[in-house]
Amino acid sequence: MNNHQEPTSSEESENKDEDESLKFETVDGIFKNNKIQISKSPTAQSLYEKNYFGTSLPDGSLELDVLEALLLIERSRIKIFDENKKEMTAEQILSIIVEEDPRIWVKFLVYRDLRQRGYMVRLGYGEGIDFRVYPRGSTRSEAIAKYFIFILDEGNSIQLQNLDQITQQTLHARKKLIIVTIDRLGDPTYYHLEQTKLPENSKKKDFW
Repeated sequence: MNNHQEPTSSEESENKDEDESLKFETVDGIFKNNKIQISKSPTAQSLYEKNYFGTSLPDGSLELDVLEALLLIERSRIKIFDENKKEMTAEQILSIIVEEDPRIWVKFLVYRDLRQRGYMVRLGYGEGIDFRVYPRGSTRSEAIAKYFIFILDEGNSIQLQNLDQITQQTLHARKKLIIVTIDRLGDPTYYHLEQTKLPENSKKKDFW
């Protein structure tokens, strides 16, 4: 396993927080069924097309995952209200989601870090894949995920059988597997996991 710090400092300078453009209008969203709905608007369209947030619905509205909404709250780009039109804080949203997903805060730390590094990030799928990460400069129409992200909380362990399952799933999808650990300060460290085959012993000699 190789320590894989993504990306390099030069890349970061070229991709200085792709959310820099998210400093203008604030939009309103409705928290419903653990998702956030934003009505159709030029700002919502910009969030989707230019900043790669959310899923565009048939009526032109935008649906955000909680992680996306939390980042936009932090950027002061969105205000979220419950179905009774009462504004909700990030803490209130987290307290609801954590009952369903106890790892939501750890996921947010990684999601935020990846977005700050300039990557387009989507939720994962299957067992153990937390995120799909796309190369910088990707567009929605042509983007193909390059990395699968698996988050391993510091101090926790993973069974080899589960790790092998995640590795095989990644190889089958032709992606690169990145394992992320979070330290006590909330800082992620990235490790690139690769499959290696040892060369055959051509002399077939027993060294025991």
